[in-house]
Amino acid sequence: MFFALWPDAATAAALHARARSLQAPCGGRVMRRDTIHLTLAFLGDVDTARLECLHETARSLRGERFTLALDRVGSWHGNRILWTGPSRTPAALGRLAEALGERLRAADFALDQRAFSPHVTLVRNARQAPPAHEADAVHWPVASFVLVASERAASGAHYRVLGRWPLRSGEEQARLQAPCN
Repeated sequence: MFFALWPDAATAAALHARARSLQAPCGGRVMRRDTIHLTLAFLGDVDTARLECLHETARSLRGERFTLALDRVGSWHGNRILWTGPSRTPAALGRLAEALGERLRAADFALDQRAFSPHVTLVRNARQAPPAHEADAVHWPVASFVLVASERAASGAHYRVLGRWPLRSGEEQARLQAPCN
């Protein structure tokens, strides 16, 4: 299981097109359009008895909507992964990932200790890496985050969204934080 940002149809289509353009010169397996996401927190196997705790944790967050500009591409050579990510992480994304991680750890979920590095995996098992470079930005309007179960099958992993939680607009967020009169 994992928490993630899940793209709308237009963003998923744009990211899938980017994946196909990277795969042409580099080889590998393009991620299916219906599996494209940005992981906020990877949980691994979770006992179903703990699902309600995950839902409560997500409901407790008060994140803010933002637009994510995915304007870089690169690779992780050891994993032969091609990815796209932002050259600048929006502050709202950093706050969301940090708050989610803190609350999950407080609820005794084991999380990776690596620093959050926002990226979207586009191609797996690439034969070669593209040079890391800036790309035309794919602008992703982020209005919610999701909890996802990864289910393995002979045809590969299939993702099932178990819950979705909205993020607030900047105006809604300011109203929540305003002192009472």
